[in-house]
Amino acid sequence: MNKLRTLLALPAAALLITLTGCAGITPQEYTPAPVQLAKQHPQTVNVSVQAKDLGDAERTKAESAAMTTALSDAIVASKAFSGVLKDGGDYKLTVQVINQAYPSMGFGMTSTLEMGWTLTRKDTGAVVWQQAIKTEHSAGVGDAFSGAERLKLVISTAVKKNYVEGLNRIAALQL
Repeated sequence: MNKLRTLLALPAAALLITLTGCAGITPQEYTPAPVQLAKQHPQTVNVSVQAKDLGDAERTKAESAAMTTALSDAIVASKAFSGVLKDGGDYKLTVQVINQAYPSMGFGMTSTLEMGWTLTRKDTGAVVWQQAIKTEHSAGVGDAFSGAERLKLVISTAVKKNYVEGLNRIAALQL
């Protein structure tokens, strides 16, 4: 009887996961509110963010593109640099997910994130600034009832916090 119950529960669980599964996080969900920075740099920047390898090259590429768009939008909104260029620019900002941890389920969820930030001069290739930044975010059922939405919330907010911290540190630089 227990085996039959288990066999019947599997399709129901698969259907539930399919209907409530975690969709990809959009650039808008990764983009923090405009940041008031201590200093705005008059130079331009080229931005690239590399997401953690998701085991699927297309998903990783899409996630990296969403994160790059979000950081570029945050730079433009905060005026951290005078502009963000797809090609060229005075500086190249490369951000890479080093470590990322989040629960697969639970009433309370916490996402921890460590991203490596590197700012280089485009003309010389010299590294101007390099630092790892760690952030985290927690959410409970009151923040998002659906587990999939709660997971998206903790992941995207940890990324937003990382972007805000990175932009504040860049603003403190003498470029």
